[in-house]
Amino acid sequence: MHTNRHPPPSSHRSASVKKRVDIVYRSKWITNNFVVGDPVGAGSFGKVWTVECRKKPSQLYALKVPAPGFSPKHIAMELKVMRMISGGPNVVEFIAAYRELDRVFVVMNFFPHDDIFSLIHKMSLEETLQYMRNLFIALHHIHRYRVIHRDIKPANFLYNRAERRYLLVDFGLSHFAVAAQNQKLSETISKENIINTPIGPPPAKRSKRLSDDSDVLTPNRSSIVKHPKCGCSSFSEVCDSCRELPIKRVNKAGTPGYRAPEVLLRFDEQTTQIDVFAAGITMLSFLLRKHPIFRPTNDVEALAQMATFLGSSSLVQAAAEGGVTLLCDPPLPGMDMVKLVKNFKNDIREAKGCAEGCRSCMVLIYQNNSGFCFCHHDVDFKDGFRRRILGGASY
Repeated sequence: MHTNRHPPPSSHRSASVKKRVDIVYRSKWITNNFVVGDPVGAGSFGKVWTVECRKKPSQLYALKVPAPGFSPKHIAMELKVMRMISGGPNVVEFIAAYRELDRVFVVMNFFPHDDIFSLIHKMSLEETLQYMRNLFIALHHIHRYRVIHRDIKPANFLYNRAERRYLLVDFGLSHFAVAAQNQKLSETISKENIINTPIGPPPAKRSKRLSDDSDVLTPNRSSIVKHPKCGCSSFSEVCDSCRELPIKRVNKAGTPGYRAPEVLLRFDEQTTQIDVFAAGITMLSFLLRKHPIFRPTNDVEALAQMATFLGSSSLVQAAAEGGVTLLCDPPLPGMDMVKLVKNFKNDIREAKGCAEGCRSCMVLIYQNNSGFCFCHHDVDFKDGFRRRILGGASY
């Protein structure tokens, strides 16, 4: 969330915008120091205006105003982070902040930039690699200070194509990395937190209420919470018993489709690596020339989409390292990324190269009507998929 390439001078500001600025964000400090232009950026956490300094005419800045009701703790953390990492390589520069009643105004350096989503179909491989190189330079800088950005995506890493300059912005979700405090899983969630990514018909209510003699947590029990085996495995809904399990409270902030597995799996310890994962998704988006790649409606669907691309075995292993049991039925081999990128850069509808269409790829990949296969070729997977999902039909 930041400014665009066309800084609107005050003389071009519409009367309706001026009225909205004066009514909603009336501030003596702002009017005494700046001439406010049009709003040029907006997000769920606030809005951004271009402002011109009165003492230095023609000197432009970006003015961010957090959304009404935005948590004061988040605002304080954002300011603390920005003061620490300000002005680093490819990182936004913090200029000033001012609090007036219940509003906070944050002044940053103005950065004219291109609409990154209009460039996603134009950037060459070399240009994409330079974009990613500079993103990692910015991440290296903030990670030195143990800062997790938490919302890495193309919209937050600005690109001035004419000048080949870059800027990492929007630290509204950022915080400092803190090691896990050996929290017992029994305090929040079962050690066997089962997350399913099934394919099948919607189930009826298959589970029963826990009886008085059920194996449940009591003060004298061990640290591992036990619960009756559920009946929702291999179905597309979660059963009543699983719905009644306690929910583990962790930081899950981020943009859907860019959140790392440890965020989706609710790991206690989340490190700067979640930014690296989001950067990887960003790079894949540029290589495929598709945005966004993932459009999950919930965490389970996000894991399923991730397993489709990366393979389920790596996710299952990662989940186990965090004390979480992840079930993916049937197992997914993942995609052949080289083949995927080559075909998506053109038109998936024109993909050729397989005598028989792959039913799984036809279903899982949008507009892949011919069933062009992108799977890592695994005979066991194909046999299992045909047997369990397609009822033995050829594909």
